[in-house]
Amino acid sequence: MTTNDSRRATPEATVDASEGPIPHSILASTTPVAFYGYSRVKKERLEDFLREIRAVIGLIREETGCEEYTVGATEGDACAFTFYERWSTGADLLAHVSQPFMHKYFAAVAELSDGEGVSRWMKPIAA
Repeated sequence: MTTNDSRRATPEATVDASEGPIPHSILASTTPVAFYGYSRVKKERLEDFLREIRAVIGLIREETGCEEYTVGATEGDACAFTFYERWSTGADLLAHVSQPFMHKYFAAVAELSDGEGVSRWMKPIAA
């Protein structure tokens, strides 16, 4: 559903996490890591997407290390969504994307996407 600049990185530098590669530096982090994404869904599949995302939001927020998980509907464009998630460590993120329910979610939403999205991996700046 998303693309990531790190897709061009060498296999040693990334791990495939079903929706796309996650940089090794993110997965190896012992400090918080974050993700920002933007995606569009097919207009005729909007209700399917909303059903899929609503089914996982609560499960994700209960996972160990999930500090924030937010999906936002874009004002003025019902088919555009933003995603922001923050995890306590890279290991927590890896455990998250390895969950069976997430593999099911990734497969389901891949069919609903309208083109390629954008994703960025971040390490939050501490105060």
